[in-house]
Amino acid sequence: MEPLPLSRGSYEGTYKLIGGQVSLDFVNTISWPGTVKEHDWLTPIGNFLVWALHAGVIDKPQFDDLQAYPNDKFQGEMKQILEIRATLAHVLRPFASGKDPSPGAVHHFNELVHKASFSRYIHPSTLKWSWADPGTIINIASPIIWNAALVVTEIDRARVNSCPGCQWIFHDTSRNRRRRWCDMEDCGSRDKALRYYHRKKS
Repeated sequence: MEPLPLSRGSYEGTYKLIGGQVSLDFVNTISWPGTVKEHDWLTPIGNFLVWALHAGVIDKPQFDDLQAYPNDKFQGEMKQILEIRATLAHVLRPFASGKDPSPGAVHHFNELVHKASFSRYIHPSTLKWSWADPGTIINIASPIIWNAALVVTEIDRARVNSCPGCQWIFHDTSRNRRRRWCDMEDCGSRDKALRYYHRKKS
């Protein structure tokens, strides 16, 4: 799995789409949350469009159009994007610990779902659900929010797990629910190397 070409500054890690659901990948745009290693992949803010393109939330023409978005408006709407990410994290992360989100988190989440629904329509040619052209930065979040609603209501929530290495969350679709790591090449290999080191020292 190839890392996304996101600007990372002095941070040495990489970002990969390992969540299995776009809303989980969106929550994972913070690496090592709540630790001294924490890194926000949506900084700088231009990373959000790159992430949305590679995550399949927008296409290349939409990406090109939004590249010309006024910077002051971009900055203002990105504050809302980060608030949406925080709300989704409050709803989705508890599942990885076998818990349910708080009623307050679900209340805020329902408000987002309600707003997102206005961007959804049945395409007259395909007769399938489609999303209106985002047009604005904030509207990019609509399909992400809707996917989070599907995670909450339609998939087996017991299959939402977190990586013990970096704490990213993912939808475990393995047959025996045995997936442990976000990515065996990264956290899995790091853990194996650490266990080998401790065995050699003892």
